[in-house]
Amino acid sequence: MRKQILFIALCVACMVNAATVYTRINNKPAAGWPGTYILVYEKSATEAYVWNGQDASNNYTSVAIADGKITSEALGDCQVTVTEQSSKRYYVRAKDGYIGCEAKKNSLTFSNGGKECTIESNGGYTMLETNTGTCRFLCFETSGAHRFRFYYDADKKWADSKKHNICLYVLGEVEQEEPQNQLDLGYAHAEMYACESKFPTQNNPYDQYFMTYLFLAQEEDEEAVPQLGLEILAPTQYSIEGTYKSDYTPGQKYFLNCQAGSKHSYFIFPNKSEQGWGQAAINLAELKITKVGKSQQPNAYIYHIKLVFTDSNKKIWTLDKDMDVYGWWIDCNRQTDPISDMTPVPFALESGNHNTESEGSTEAVEQLTAPSRETDKVLIDGCLYIRRDTELFTPQGQKIR
Repeated sequence: MRKQILFIALCVACMVNAATVYTRINNKPAAGWPGTYILVYEKSATEAYVWNGQDASNNYTSVAIADGKITSEALGDCQVTVTEQSSKRYYVRAKDGYIGCEAKKNSLTFSNGGKECTIESNGGYTMLETNTGTCRFLCFETSGAHRFRFYYDADKKWADSKKHNICLYVLGEVEQEEPQNQLDLGYAHAEMYACESKFPTQNNPYDQYFMTYLFLAQEEDEEAVPQLGLEILAPTQYSIEGTYKSDYTPGQKYFLNCQAGSKHSYFIFPNKSEQGWGQAAINLAELKITKVGKSQQPNAYIYHIKLVFTDSNKKIWTLDKDMDVYGWWIDCNRQTDPISDMTPVPFALESGNHNTESEGSTEAVEQLTAPSRETDKVLIDGCLYIRRDTELFTPQGQKIR
C-alpha cells in the first residue's frame, strides 16, 4: 500500500511540474482561429515578451524561445481565448474581460461584451485588429519601456521602428494551413555596396555592416516575372548569411528594409491579363539565408533562401529552396560618384576579401570574368535605379533619362 501511495504521489508531482508548451502560429490554423493563445513580441531569436493581460507600462512577462516554441509553467494569467462571433469576426477574451479599444485612440479596453476583431496571418506575424482595421494590437517601445495595447492609425499603416508586430502562440500544437502563393525562382544575385551602411529609419550609421541588394528572378536576363528586389544590411563583405526581419529594432544586427516603400523592397508579377507589369511593395517580410556550400557555377555560392513576405495587396508569398547566389561588389559614394564609376566587380560570396585573393584559392578576384550584362542596378543618393545601356529607370520601370 505504501508503494502504491508513493507511486501516486510521484505521478501527481510530475503532472504539477509538467511544462506547458506554446507553439508559434506561422499560418492560419487549419481548424480556424478559435482556441487558447498568448500574445508575443519576439524581441530576438531567443527572447520574447508575453502580454500579461494588463494595460500598463511594461505589461509583459519575459520568456525564452526555442525552435518556435515557448515552454513555461507561469503563463496562465497571460492566456487569451479566441471565439468566432461571425464569419471572420472574433472575440478575444483576457483574464479581465474581452479586449478592444476606443475609436481613433491608442488604448486598451476590457468589457463584459465582446469587441469584434479580425485576425489574419501575414506569414509569420499575426495582425489582430479592430475598429474596421484602424487599431492594431502591437508592442510599443519608448524610453526603455514596452507596452502592449491597440494603436490607432487612420491610414492603417504602422511603419514605425518603435511599434512591433506580435505573434500568436497557441497552447499546445495545432495543424496549420499550408502557405499559399509559393514561389519557385531560379536566379539570384547579391550586390554589396561600399557605401555608408545606413537606412533612413535608423538614427546612426552601422559601418560594420554592408548594404546589399538581393535580386531574385526566374531568369538571369531579368526580364521574366516574378521578380523580387530586397535591400538588406548584411553582416560582412563576404557573406549574406543571417536572419533578416522587416520590423527593425535598435541594435538589431541584420535588417530588411521594407519601411521606405517599393523603391527598396518590391515584388513584380504579371497582371491578370498577363500583359505589362504589376508591382507591389513588400510591407512585412522575414528572410533567412543559410550557407550550403560552394557552387559549380563560377562566381557563385549556394545558399538556402527561406523568404516569407506580405505584399501591399495583403497577399502572402513564400520561397524556400537552395539557390546559386552570384556576388557583385560595387564601390561607390552615394553623394559624389557618377554612374560611370559604379562598375560591378564580380566576387564569390564566402571567398574572402574582394580586393585580394579568394580564400582557399590562388585565383585573384580580379581575374574572374563578368558575364556580359546590358542591365545594371545602381545606387544614386540612396535610391536604387535600373540602368539599361545609357538609359536610367526606376525599379517600377519609369524612365528617368
